This record gives sequence, structure tokens and C-alpha cells, in this order.
Amino acid sequence: MIVDEKGKLFGKINLLDCLIVLLVVCVIAAAVILSKVGSAKDGNSIPLTYTVEVKNKDAGYFAHLIEGEKVIDGVTKEALGEIVSVTTQPAVSVAQADDTLISVNIEDKLDGYVNIKANASVSYPDLMVGKEAIKIGKSMAIRSESAAIHGYIVGMDYDADLLKEMR
Repeated sequence: MIVDEKGKLFGKINLLDCLIVLLVVCVIAAAVILSKVGSAKDGNSIPLTYTVEVKNKDAGYFAHLIEGEKVIDGVTKEALGEIVSVTTQPAVSVAQADDTLISVNIEDKLDGYVNIKANASVSYPDLMVGKEAIKIGKSMAIRSESAAIHGYIVGMDYDADLLKEMR
């Protein structure tokens, strides 16, 4: 008989002690595996600069967008990067004149481009900043320390070769 009446395996090893030792070994192995997975995720990020287009605002609005300020998600309050630069140009609207479309400058209004740098994690096929996927055309409602920004992502700059290596 493999297990005797006292619960010992081959008459020498207590079966309950074996199960406890096996459980401890499994817990340690799981902790080691999970720590390696976590460290792999930490190294799975790339520098990203994305551009948010803000349309039809007063000049004073853009004075509050300051380089170096951190930006956060307007809803979740999660960090989304830091303002690197802000450029403006006269606001333009498209109007129809007869059968053609023409561009018309909107008096006293500006369109702006807010460049934000962040570290993006790679979760194929997305580049994620916090829990937000950064994609061209996505509407963004973000906040800096001194302004609320609502616009659309119109540009992304990242190292495509580095991204290919991570796949």
C-alpha cells in the first residue's frame, strides 16, 4: 500500500505535510512569474508626442497653456503627459460661395496645436497613455494646471522602429 493507515506515504512521509510544501512551492513560483511579467510591462513603453488641435478660441485662452505643465484626463484625473509646445494660427472656417467652398478667417479667433509628450505603453494595436488609447482623430478632454482643453488628436510622433521591436 502506498499510503498507510496513519496517512504516511510509503510509511515515511506524511501526506498532509507534502501537500503543504507543494502549496508553498507553487505560491513562490507564481510570485516569481508575476514579478517577471510586471517588469516586462514596465519596459514595454516608448516616448510619444501627440498633438491636440483646439479650434476657434480667443488669444487669451492659449496664454494659459504653459509649456511644462502636466496634463490629466478631464474625467479620470489620470496623468496624460506634459505640454511641450503650443502653436497658434488664425482660425479658419469653411464657407460656401455659389458652387465652391472657400476658407474664411474668423476674426479675433485662433486655432491652436498643443504638443504633449508622454511615455506610452504598447498594448497592440494601441499606444496607451494611462488608460487612454492615443489615436489620430480621437476627441480629448484634458486639463492642465491652468486650462481645460478639448480638441482632437491630429498628430503622433514616436519611434516606429522601436515599436516594431516590441511586437
